[in-house]
Amino acid sequence: MIIIVIIQTILFASATFLSGIRETLSNDSLNILNQKIELRQSYLQNEMLQHWSNVNESESIINSTILKKLKGKGLTVKDLEKNEQLSTELLSDVSSDLIFMLRKNYVTGAFLILDNDSQDKSGLYFRDLDPNINPYDNSDLFMSRGPASIARSLVIPLDIWWNNKFMFDANDKSVTKEFFSKPINAAKENTDLLYKDLGYWSRPFSLSQKEIKNITYSVPLIDDNRNVYGVLGISLSLNYLDSLLDYKEIDQNGNGVYILGIDDNNNMDFQSIIGKGPRISKIIGDNTNVILKGEEVNGSIKEFKTYESQKSAYACTRYINLYNTTTPFANEKWALIGIVEKDKLLYNSDRFTRLILTTLIFSALIGILVVIFASRKVTEPIMKLANDVRKSNPREQLALGKINISEIDELTTAIANLSENVIDSASKLSQIIKLFNMPIGAFEYKKGQDVVLCTDSFFYVIGIDEPAKYNTYMEVKCFDKIIENIIVNKEKHLDDIYRIDGKNKKITWIKLKVLDEESRILGVVSDVTQQILEKQKIEYERDYDLLTDLLNRRGFYNSVNEKVEGAVLKIGAFIMWDLDNLKYINDTYGHDYGDEYIRQAAIELKKIEEYGGIVGRRSGDEFYAFLHGYNNKDEIREIIKKIHSNIEKATLQLPNNRILKIRISTGVAWYPEDAVTFEGLAKYSDFAMYKIKRTIKGNISEFNKAEYEQDSFLLSSQEELNRLLDEELIAYAFQPIIDSKTGKIFAYEALMRSQLESLKNPLDIIKLATADSRLYEIERITFFKALESFVNNKEKFKDAKLFINSIPNQVLSNEDLKKFEQLYGQYLDRVVVELLENEHSNEANTAKKRKVVEKWNSMLAIDDFGSGYNNEAVLLDITPDFVKIDMGIVRGIDKDLNRQQISKNLISYAKQRKIKIVAEGVETKEELEKLIELGVDYLQGYYLSKPNFIPQELNYKLVKEILEINNRFINL
Repeated sequence: MIIIVIIQTILFASATFLSGIRETLSNDSLNILNQKIELRQSYLQNEMLQHWSNVNESESIINSTILKKLKGKGLTVKDLEKNEQLSTELLSDVSSDLIFMLRKNYVTGAFLILDNDSQDKSGLYFRDLDPNINPYDNSDLFMSRGPASIARSLVIPLDIWWNNKFMFDANDKSVTKEFFSKPINAAKENTDLLYKDLGYWSRPFSLSQKEIKNITYSVPLIDDNRNVYGVLGISLSLNYLDSLLDYKEIDQNGNGVYILGIDDNNNMDFQSIIGKGPRISKIIGDNTNVILKGEEVNGSIKEFKTYESQKSAYACTRYINLYNTTTPFANEKWALIGIVEKDKLLYNSDRFTRLILTTLIFSALIGILVVIFASRKVTEPIMKLANDVRKSNPREQLALGKINISEIDELTTAIANLSENVIDSASKLSQIIKLFNMPIGAFEYKKGQDVVLCTDSFFYVIGIDEPAKYNTYMEVKCFDKIIENIIVNKEKHLDDIYRIDGKNKKITWIKLKVLDEESRILGVVSDVTQQILEKQKIEYERDYDLLTDLLNRRGFYNSVNEKVEGAVLKIGAFIMWDLDNLKYINDTYGHDYGDEYIRQAAIELKKIEEYGGIVGRRSGDEFYAFLHGYNNKDEIREIIKKIHSNIEKATLQLPNNRILKIRISTGVAWYPEDAVTFEGLAKYSDFAMYKIKRTIKGNISEFNKAEYEQDSFLLSSQEELNRLLDEELIAYAFQPIIDSKTGKIFAYEALMRSQLESLKNPLDIIKLATADSRLYEIERITFFKALESFVNNKEKFKDAKLFINSIPNQVLSNEDLKKFEQLYGQYLDRVVVELLENEHSNEANTAKKRKVVEKWNSMLAIDDFGSGYNNEAVLLDITPDFVKIDMGIVRGIDKDLNRQQISKNLISYAKQRKIKIVAEGVETKEELEKLIELGVDYLQGYYLSKPNFIPQELNYKLVKEILEINNRFINL
């Protein structure tokens, strides 16, 4: 019996330890630690590269502004060294751009420093203690460095440690000035590199002993001749970085430690930048350096000794790739290190080992004690019962009949009790495991037998609701059926993990490990539900948007890309959704209502999943969806229309019992007709949505290849338009309008000319501005700059009038009208407002514009009569002073009777109403003769004179030619 107990103990020990459960638990803990640090490292790396250090746009604007200013003054960057007033003026010009960079990058500081020979450098340094709060004014900002006059002009308070300049000590050997000196020196030594390859992430420092410590990212400012004249950058306070490192995510009991460090020599010797966690002093002490040269345990995890107790701890190191290998600072390797003590991380596996050993010893001792006790009570009569015992079923409790001999009957009773105790002893391991709530079960199958030995806990672990109805010994057929039901639900991408769907939709996961030996099969099952749920939680937070419970951009990309790569999906649609009016809701009612607006739309969009689609949130108010596997487009169109309609039926409850309907614009690209890749489908659906967003909001638009080829510049040229209008890079050329009778110049027309090589065509500019709702800026710039050029060249204009192109539906605001009249009031009676042919006129705006013209004692003209919107109806509504015949009618008028008849009718009508006719686009002598013959009042075109930025006189020969033509018709 002792041997049986020992065999049972060995069986359970073998099944448990040979299955590798302890190693699996340890490896799972290490893998989870590795995954947590990797996710946090990916987040930090993304923030540092894609967000905080993304200064490309601001660097381009600030560098361009400074160099343009210097060029306009006939100076270079070398003149900055001796001209303090010039430095202050330049800093003032770019101060708003620097604040914009601080806001856009969500950092705690932004700075600009101009280089000179002095140790005191001119510059600006703005701080924002909480980047997540952005009021409409600058009330949350402080100026730490820079001229006080700039702070006053921006209404920004001075920091308590404010100084008007950056003070650098030439003898200072610390890292304080490296953020300034290193990128400058690198730019001077590497003249073949771009400025963005010279960016430098600094170690922590403070500009003075009292100020808070920061890390910075700075890039050199370089002029067109590769002269370095300063640095531009951002700063992040250590307090802000500290808030991003949640040490509790390493260990739920708060025993973890985060360290952000730099390894200069690639030897695992890290200079600590910031450390987070209450146990940091016990683990690494007060050292500023962290040396991780211990034994490698699992991938990027190493084991080392703690500072205080010399206990073992695990450190997971993940490098943050901030620099390209060819850049000057590539040897400075930043890393995120997560540390947790070994006994804290491996608590479950160690606890499991202790419980197993305790159980084995306890079970063996009980069995041995029972056997010893029984053997002392039963000696001589035992052989008489041997035959009954030999014939008894070992799987059942031993039962021996009485023979009415008291000693033997007592022996019989003792043997029966012994049998019961042995069976109980054999199951003690399962009971103790159950007592300690360890979700582990085991089984053994001896090859050739018809039964399988299972522990009681085996049935609990695999989710059998009534384990009591199963015996410890189970028939092989029944056992095989149970195992088959388990392995059919294998979890993807996870070895030996299976899902069990219990009653009440409760799902558990188990790990099944089997050891197939020559004579037997051993198996262990363990409940790994908690580990799987933690893994799913991490994956969910990585791939899902917390506000809407939809896939985030990353999760949507992976899901769709998996579908479209190498698969035949029949017909599909990639849909871009964009919520209308979200900015209005955020600005008017606050972001809580804006979030609810987004959630209500997301509830309806999620219903796309009912049709087999994939839906995700792209950004703030934009969503993606992908439907696939349909036989024709109409099926998909019906689904899109239904979802779109349901969204627009949804409402948002606002304060004061107001109800706002949700509005959304939709763009659709077709798979595989338009594109077969995620990138192509996203780009084309974005274009379709962009078109409808800027025409008729709230509708559905499908991608059109012809429109894309014609208007794709609307997307690609948006930044160019912004620069054109923000910097007012527009000049005006003047083309003469000639009196057809005398040949004298009656007026000049101001024609728009872009100063950007990439955006030259005025029609494209108007189209872009229309799509982006910026036509008012075109109107304003035209009036102010055209009159500015007119005044600058008034001697050249003499007594000629000035035709200014005006957009029919745009009227200068009262504030701009007042300013315009103050500047140019004495010249307004020489202005002719020329209404363009680009859109239907608005009656109210036209009436207001007519009123302004009358107030100025100016005149009104209609452009391009006979094309587009400018037709007879407009002529009747407006009653202008001038009508310009479209060049489409003027071209070839000497050869085309229809064009001549149209012109005759217009001229006849105009003379009756005292309207003057201007023929534009005159390019040949024959056209000139025919127009004079028809009786037009004024002439304009390349044959007479091309537009010029300086008003030109008419060639004497042309004047003579016009007079001769008039004389010829008079004589006839």
